[in-house]
Amino acid sequence: MKLRKRLSMENKSPFMNLTQQIARNQKFMFTLVSYTSIVAIFFNSTMFQSPIIGVVASGFYWLINATFIGQALFKNEDLLQKFLLGNLVVLVTLGLVGWTAMILYNLDSTRTAIVLFVTASFASILNIGMKSSYGPE
Repeated sequence: MKLRKRLSMENKSPFMNLTQQIARNQKFMFTLVSYTSIVAIFFNSTMFQSPIIGVVASGFYWLINATFIGQALFKNEDLLQKFLLGNLVVLVTLGLVGWTAMILYNLDSTRTAIVLFVTASFASILNIGMKSSYGPE
């Protein structure tokens, strides 16, 4: 039985292994990586203005939060559908929170970081809540 489980784990793609690690979020490691990427995006937009830093930090942010939301809301779908639907929900959430920030005042670098932080927190809390309601995997 252990050998069979081990062989099935070896046949998985690296992307599938990464998304499963993100969805588990043991010790909130990926939540902290998401928050760190928000800090990197903030400093990049205010000081450095480097496209490389922006693309890498944004990529981590999107991958982690789309995986959180995809895993939490679309548990019974396959990997690609979870990821794509998770991206859609992250985009809609960013739009709604950003729209709210624009209505209240305006959307500068600080408020953009707050919008990203609120969306990442929403994704992390949703992932934790749904994981506990489904029970252990």
